[in-house]
Amino acid sequence: MNRPLFSNTARSAIRRLVLGTFLSAAVLAGGGAAYAAGGAEGTAAPRHDKDARREHRPRDPARMIKRFDKNGDGKLAVSELPEKAQKRLATADTNKDGALSAEELKAHAEQHKKAREAKQKERFARKDKNRDGFLTRDEVGEERWERIKAADANRDNKLTADELRAARGAHKQPRKQPAAR
Repeated sequence: MNRPLFSNTARSAIRRLVLGTFLSAAVLAGGGAAYAAGGAEGTAAPRHDKDARREHRPRDPARMIKRFDKNGDGKLAVSELPEKAQKRLATADTNKDGALSAEELKAHAEQHKKAREAKQKERFARKDKNRDGFLTRDEVGEERWERIKAADANRDNKLTADELRAARGAHKQPRKQPAAR
């Protein structure tokens, strides 16, 4: 008499396991392909660099208004924003009507972009000790130079503000690592 290797209960459990594994793999494969292809809106591959996200995905004020308009009145009240955004965007309401328009949000973003560029120019000028328009190893120090020398596009051992800006945009410049605790 041939005795089965597994009992009916065990066979049933094995079938469920195999079927479940197969279905899970199929769902993951399909979802992974859609995710990698950026299938549905908002499912683009993740970016780990905050600057890369900001650079490649300009913020659309109309989408922001639609997303955070909790009461559905078509206006974005500062109070409808998350706490962090309320602090950051409180000054964007230039006409003081309590609501943020797309124009106000665009103007606020442009103002912040100009302020960021001004800070970068100021930092460059502070480091440029001899005011020749270049940063060199002696001006920034050995440790800093090792981090930023990748931005030296023409390999003349001098960095211009444009070279630094281009390297930041191309993400060639490594970020300073936080000190180990």
